[in-house]
Formats: sequence, structure tokens, C-alpha cells
Amino acid sequence: MNCFDLLKNTLLNENINLNLESNVPNQIYSKNYFEFENKMDELLNYFFSNNPSDNSVFILCDGKFKSSEINSNINISDIIIQMISKKYNVIYKNLSLESKTAVEDIHASEYFLNHVNYFIQNEKKCKVYIALGSGTITDLLKHSLYLNDPNSIFISIPTAMTVTAFTSSFSVLDIEGAKRTRISNKIHTTIWIEPLLQAAPIALSRAGYGDLLARFVAYGDWYLAYKLKITESYNELAYRLMEVFSDSLKNLSVSIGQDILTSDATQIHASALAMAGIAMSLSGETTPLSGYEHVISHALDFLKITSNRTLVLHGEQVALASLTSAMSMDWFLENTEFDIKKFRSMNEKETEKLINQFINSAPYYGNQDNINSIDQNKLLEVKKLFIQDYMIKSEKWDLAKEKFDTFLNELPEIKKHLSKITIRSYEMQKLLENAKLPTYPEVTNPPTSALEYRWALRFSPFVRSRFCIADFIFWVGEDTCVVAAI
Repeated sequence: MNCFDLLKNTLLNENINLNLESNVPNQIYSKNYFEFENKMDELLNYFFSNNPSDNSVFILCDGKFKSSEINSNINISDIIIQMISKKYNVIYKNLSLESKTAVEDIHASEYFLNHVNYFIQNEKKCKVYIALGSGTITDLLKHSLYLNDPNSIFISIPTAMTVTAFTSSFSVLDIEGAKRTRISNKIHTTIWIEPLLQAAPIALSRAGYGDLLARFVAYGDWYLAYKLKITESYNELAYRLMEVFSDSLKNLSVSIGQDILTSDATQIHASALAMAGIAMSLSGETTPLSGYEHVISHALDFLKITSNRTLVLHGEQVALASLTSAMSMDWFLENTEFDIKKFRSMNEKETEKLINQFINSAPYYGNQDNINSIDQNKLLEVKKLFIQDYMIKSEKWDLAKEKFDTFLNELPEIKKHLSKITIRSYEMQKLLENAKLPTYPEVTNPPTSALEYRWALRFSPFVRSRFCIADFIFWVGEDTCVVAAI
């Protein structure tokens, strides 16, 4: 059984509807371009069968040259356009060219979302939209369609196995420097093209693997939130869906550490990414695969976006932060008592004061002119967002700590279950080492200083409204950096 058959059968075993009209993205894995062209033609024929005259297909890419296969000088955009143009009217948009922005400066922000909104609103209405490229392009088009044309057909064609965005109904957008998850258009079909994925720089595939490693720690955050009564909902559907890939993912680490992915490794990686996005969508939230490790990454992105510096690949940051998350979970499992006298609780005014202190002391490196160039109005807006989000969970903690004795009584069973749904830090470190992913901040690309990383860990309770173990560490009066030995 191949990995995509495993994906399909696992979903069917959970009684999840997989017909073409369901909310679960259809998955197509093509071993070559001949196979891709036939499957794409079959798919588009299905979409346009009722109205063949209305045959416009919109394609969005970032404008970066992406080799169609290893050692090829043919751009994938040219191949896709040529194939689809045989029967259909292709409307092609190069976001870099249209926005007059360097490709490396494009990210999923409100600014670029507005450009994509303009395309959707001003072009002839299409029935089919294709995101050809990265998670950024996918998120931008996915959310723009949600806002402007939610009944359209959306197809994602990943050009590298970087993130879970290619199959999820969520988008992560930069709001004044703060990363926020938003409900977006459902993806109808994701098409994975093996030679294209193998041609992607191996650093991108490693980053995608790093994003998947959150699967081994993030569930612990959700479970803890549930047991502390910070959240009322919890289920293990996504855990069961991802568990079938657990051993394959761990074994994949060695292949990810090689320079070129084999056919088998490519299919395992693609199918696991596909299932991760589907699992989050079916859960109705990103919680099962986005916990403390993503919060740390978002905090680091905030530092870099607000000071106009180059971002580290999302999955690379998540990989490093997954080790920190695993170490923090180890600390919780090893801890036998908590000093109630050290428990923290803050009102809105105190929260605002602490967030101001954090942001005013943030390690924005460079000369004073660079620091002064940071948009203070945007910082003011994002501070309000951080305060608002923190107070949501802080108020729940104020209620939860009154019943902390109940939590302590259940602690042995809680720890037992946490040990099942997460892995230990020594296991995580081995996976990172095998995959040639960072195990300390300074080896990210570009490097992250230890000062930046420690700041991100300490600031993490204020990054978003959803609970993670960093909140618990902060609330019980401990230091996130000390807990994770950073």
C-alpha cells in the first residue's frame, strides 16, 4: 500500500466522506508529468462539464524560477501553463512582478493579500483558481478567495514540501508583525508532482519536515489546556490520523538529511504533510499541530518583521522550537510539585506594562537609525492585539487556579497520557540531528542569536490567545528559558 492509499484508508476508517464534493481535499500524487497532465485534464473536465464555455483558470505564483525536475532549466510555471492552455483560458499572475517586489520579500501579509484581492476582484470571474508555489502563495490565494469568491474551486500545487498549508482550510497571516491564523477557503484538490518536489532545494524539504515534527509535541499543549480547564474542547481525531505516519516520519529523518530525496521518501513526506493539513481542518482548528513550537516561531518572526530583517524558514524555526517544547514537556513530566505562592496573575494594566517592557527591550539589532525606523504606530497596534489575546486565557487561568487541587489529584494520569501523545527531548534531538535541522539557535539560516531566542521564549505567553505550556510555566512562576535550559 502506498502512503496516499494509507491516508485515504485512514480517513475512511474514521467514517470521513471522501467524494469530490466533500470538505476533505482530494489528493493526487503524480509520479511524472505525463501522469500529472492526464489527471489535471480529467479534473478540469469534471469542473467545467456543466459549462464548457466558461473555462478560465487563474494561476498565481510568486515569480521565482522553480526547476520542474532535478538538473532541469525549465520553469514549472511554463509547463503548467502550457499544459492547461491546450484546452482552457489561463489567467496567470506573477505576484513579484505585479507588486514590484523582490520574490524573497513576499510573505503572507495584509499588503500582499490586498494585491491578490485586487486580482480576484478585477479579473474576469474564474471557476478554478490554482496556487502554484509556496505556502505563502497558497495562504494568500486561499484567504483572498474566502473573502472574495468562496464558492470557487481552489487547487494547490506545491512546488516544495514546506508547510501544512497545502491541504488545510486555514491561513497564517502577518497582522502588523504578529502572525494570526484565519479560517480560509477549503482546498478542493492538492496535486503533488514527484519530480517537481524532488527538484526543490533540500533546505525547503527539511523545513517541511520540521513543521511536521510539531505533531510529536503540540498535542501536549492542547491536552494540558483541556485538563486545566483553559479550553472546553479536546479530541484525538487528528492524533489518530497522524499516528499512522508516526513510525514513517521518524524513519524519514535520515532520508531528509540526504542531499536528494528518493521516490519513497518524497511520497512519505508529501502524504504526511497532506494528512497534517487535513487533520487540522477536520479538527476545526490548528491546535493539534500548532503549539508552543509555533508560538516561539511567531515570536521570532515578530522580531524580524518589525525590524525589517530576513525571516528564517518557518519549518526550520518550528523544528528548533519543537526541541524546546519537548524539553519543556519533559520538565512538566519530571516535576512533582508546584509552589502556589509563586503563581502569577495579572490584570490588563499589569499585562500592558509587561508587554511594553518586553517590546521596549526586544533585541532589534543594528544602529540607532534602524531601531528608530521601526513603525511605532504599527507597534502600538500589535501591542493592543497581544494584550487582548493574553487576557482571554489569563482570565481562564484565574478561574482554573482556584481548582488547582483537582488538577494535582489527576496529575499521575495526566502525565501518563502526556507521555503517550508526546515524545521526549532526546528523541526529538535525534530526529533533528538526522535531518540536519538546527538544535540550537545560532545555526538557523540566517542565524538566530541566543539573545533573540531567549527573548522569544519569555515573550511566548503573549503571542496568541491559545494556551501552550509556556503559559503554564509563566503562570506557576517559573522561567521558560530555565525550564528549557536555554
